[in-house]
Amino acid sequence: MRTYEELEGGKGRVLTFRPRRFAAPDFSPLQCTVTLEAGGVERECVVRDVSRNGVAFARPDDLSVQLGQSLELSVRLDKNAIWSGRARVRSVREQDGGTLVAAAFGEVLLDTDELRQLREIWIPGTLDIRLEEQPWRARGAHQFKALVSELRLYLETIQDKLRALEATLPWSVAEGRWSVSRTALVARLRADVATDVLRLFTDIGAAARCADPAESSALKEFSVRQIHALLMQASWLHRARYKPLGYAGDYEVMNYIYERDFEGPTLYARTIGYACMQTAAARAVRCRKDLMKRVLRSILERKAGSPRAVRFLSIASGPARELEELFTEMQELPVALEVVLFDQDMRALEHAYHRLRPLADARFPGRVSIEFLNESVKRLLRDGRLFEDLERFDAVYSCGLFDYLHEVTAVRLARNLCAAVVPGGLVLIGNMVDHPHRWIMEYHLEWELLYRTRQQLVDIGRRAASGASIRVLEEESGVNPFIEVVPI
Repeated sequence: MRTYEELEGGKGRVLTFRPRRFAAPDFSPLQCTVTLEAGGVERECVVRDVSRNGVAFARPDDLSVQLGQSLELSVRLDKNAIWSGRARVRSVREQDGGTLVAAAFGEVLLDTDELRQLREIWIPGTLDIRLEEQPWRARGAHQFKALVSELRLYLETIQDKLRALEATLPWSVAEGRWSVSRTALVARLRADVATDVLRLFTDIGAAARCADPAESSALKEFSVRQIHALLMQASWLHRARYKPLGYAGDYEVMNYIYERDFEGPTLYARTIGYACMQTAAARAVRCRKDLMKRVLRSILERKAGSPRAVRFLSIASGPARELEELFTEMQELPVALEVVLFDQDMRALEHAYHRLRPLADARFPGRVSIEFLNESVKRLLRDGRLFEDLERFDAVYSCGLFDYLHEVTAVRLARNLCAAVVPGGLVLIGNMVDHPHRWIMEYHLEWELLYRTRQQLVDIGRRAASGASIRVLEEESGVNPFIEVVPI
């Protein structure tokens, strides 16, 4: 904002005020015309420009107009008359291969403010007040719209009831970390509300699949208008949608899914957040962590007593929760372990360092080495020699990165990972399959994945490592299968 001392007026020819002239293009796509009476016949002429006190228009070749002549005319914007009355011809001149007539209005001047307002009102697309112009308008998908509307009513009801309940509860129950009453309340909300919300989520997903793909954009807008604000009260959904670190599924979102399943500013926010934690993709994230933990533990037990340290490489490691739980649960480490965590996000690596390093040192002093590699995914995908200087690994695993990679890129990365393992080593690649709650991720979280079938995942492994032993590993939810590739 400028101060009064900095404000400037007109310069040059505009120093002396004159009513502003509006040229015909200023009204586009509306058309400004002049209608006048000549010989008992109404003629329509194209306007060149118009101002508060006059109008200039193109004269038809067969129309005679004299200097000083008084004309009865009407100025129109499309079909709307914006001025009518008598005007006197002030000039007639040849211009651009035609004849231009300038006429001055009589006692009644044109209200140019109303002219601008009329243009804003009638220009197509300005108001978007027709039903068919609404971005959420879909002619079909009645089941989807009915279910989403039902979900909205249910969430609003739950919000109102929990707000009223919260106002009557003591702090120890509403906000405290533990009490018998709080435990009972949370258990009921989880059992009742979460179950019903999840059922509606699943039904809506089925309806979305049956809808015309051409209406997908409209259905997204419909869902956003109906329930987005109710969902975004959940802390983890809000973070997943608005991506403060610039990408989907950051390490804090993973932490919410792993351990912070009942958090938020209100009882309703915590309840809806928990319900969404039970969706297929969120449950798969927890289950794939458990699968990786079992596989890594099996390798350590199989290598027990080996003089050579076992080596693991985690691609797009995030918080590396599988290792944290592995270190916590194992009573002893049967073999020395060296871990490399690769992630493009330094904050994720810092988080993993602060949780893993003290834990490993306390549980297995001198037995665990952890290296944190901060490099871009771009280099990971393009540089086949990225891990060339590192000693080969017994297992390389990627839980979530391949969900974002197109097939050619996925094959290239899988090939590079296969080159990084020792003979008999494992490459573990996860990729989500399609699931019934996909619409929530895409419509409300702007979180889109490249879903693959198990066969498509196996094909990536075969193209990456010809002749390799490949099998599919399943986590408990069945939504995030892995291929286990053993290159020859």
